[in-house]
Parts: sequence; C-alpha cells; structure tokens
Amino acid sequence: MDACSLLGKMRNQRYAYALRRLLIDEADFETVASEMQVTTDNLYNIKKRALAALTQMALKDIKLYARK
Repeated sequence: MDACSLLGKMRNQRYAYALRRLLIDEADFETVASEMQVTTDNLYNIKKRALAALTQMALKDIKLYARK
C-alpha cells in the first residue's frame, strides 16, 4: 500500500496533514504545531489519533484486497 494514497483517503485531512508533515517530511513537532495553530501537547494527541485512524483504514483496505 502506498502511504500517500492512504493519507489522501483519510476522512480527517487534518490528521493526514499532521502525519504527512511529521512522518514523511520529518518536520519537528514545534514547527507542525505552529503550522496547525495547536500546542505541541495537542499535536502529540492528534498524531496518536491519526495513527489509530490510519491503522483502521489500512486494515479495512487489506480486507478488501484479500476478498478479490
């Protein structure tokens, strides 16, 4: 699975933005928090929820491919 396409399919694009900046672009938390106008503590929570949402979405994608 392509990570960028999965991020594009996420319902919450704010989550996708946070993951893209933190994990793919390797930006630091302070920079991304400033861009998103949140505290760094809040960004850690956003990242945790975003990873959980991405995991659920990826697992559903895998199940769809397994049926084909």
